[in-house]
Amino acid sequence: MLIRLRYWTALLVTGGLAFGVSHLVDRPSDADNPSQQAAATPLADPAMDASGDDVFVVTTPPKPAVVLPETAADTVTWSRVVDEGGSFSGLLAQAGLDTDTSRAVTAALGSEFDFRHLKAGQRLSLQTSPAGELYTAALELEDGSRILARFLPAPSVERLAPDLVSFPRAGEATVTSSIFGALDAAGIPTRFATDLELVLAETFDLRTKLSGGEHLRIMWREYRAGDRVVGEPTIDFAELDLADGRYEIMWPDDNSRRTQIMKDGKVLHSFEQPIRGARLSSSFGMRHHPVLNTNRMHSGVDLAAAQGAPVEATQDGKVAYMGQRSGYGTVVEVDHGSGVMTRYAHLSALSDAIKVGDRVTAGTELGLAGSTGISTAPHLHYEIRINGMAVSPLADTRLRELGGNAAATNSVVRLSGVKSKLDRLLAVKG
Repeated sequence: MLIRLRYWTALLVTGGLAFGVSHLVDRPSDADNPSQQAAATPLADPAMDASGDDVFVVTTPPKPAVVLPETAADTVTWSRVVDEGGSFSGLLAQAGLDTDTSRAVTAALGSEFDFRHLKAGQRLSLQTSPAGELYTAALELEDGSRILARFLPAPSVERLAPDLVSFPRAGEATVTSSIFGALDAAGIPTRFATDLELVLAETFDLRTKLSGGEHLRIMWREYRAGDRVVGEPTIDFAELDLADGRYEIMWPDDNSRRTQIMKDGKVLHSFEQPIRGARLSSSFGMRHHPVLNTNRMHSGVDLAAAQGAPVEATQDGKVAYMGQRSGYGTVVEVDHGSGVMTRYAHLSALSDAIKVGDRVTAGTELGLAGSTGISTAPHLHYEIRINGMAVSPLADTRLRELGGNAAATNSVVRLSGVKSKLDRLLAVKG
């Protein structure tokens, strides 16, 4: 199938392609501003999964309709998925695109996606006229989002957030040799072994703590777009029986910023994180730097986050600095008094609503997550410094004391509800 552009070739040859780029960014629910929230609501009937629990649909703002110069009946759709070891140029060759049109599609979609990260299973779809004029090109990503480029009647590119359905899941395992092996044998996502090691790093070394025979129960969510599971699963709760007691970890849900670690029903550590629902991707302490290729101190924790995810202050304070710092990229620093400061780094943008010297409360948006400075991918680097010295955010007590130790509030009630849901899911599965 030969696909060609009516006028884009001329633009490409005479000075390059210009695209209008816009973003649709999922924002966490905000009860005080319902017009901005991405709501998680039960499916209309209400839908139930095999566990008997509600299945939730994560809705996003309405997407603009694709206006084609001809009726939908006059369009031709071509679609292929990337094969293992395949390339984007290979897909374009399969579509029969000429050289100039291939360049135009690559430039458009490449303005929102790095093709070095292309993976098997991602899908390219093209819409054309019967005569072969290209209307749209869309690349579907692993998480269900799409990069949509329009060529006719007007050029534009945007990233469309996915409409995902969240399904609760649960499983249990017994450790024999390693926690990774135990999860794998039980059919539980093995990446949760890393999640557990990171969140427990300031409590104990999970690998050396296990001797065999320990029992583990986990609850998590997986996400679906249509009939496909997309993206990474999200861990919500883990219960680990060790020789010295029962440890329970509650991760934040999409509307929460608090992680809690409990032992025998009492709070050991709690962590107010700057991005709602995010997960730890790197811990505090010595590590091998992924860019500099040296062993060096990691003075904070990293949180996995999408480009543009809102970053919030973890406690009340005064904005002390907004701008650039070498290595950190774009940062915001908040002074909480008594020598305590928090730093939020690698931001893609700063909030227009605040300036240096402003007082902010916990939950105030400071900026958006990104990959500025020395960084390999979008994420947030978060630090707590006391009198200039970096401390582990997972082990810190000074910041929580300034905030009134709110982390302990309602923890027993929340734990009871989470464990009841886990029991129901395991009962149905068993």
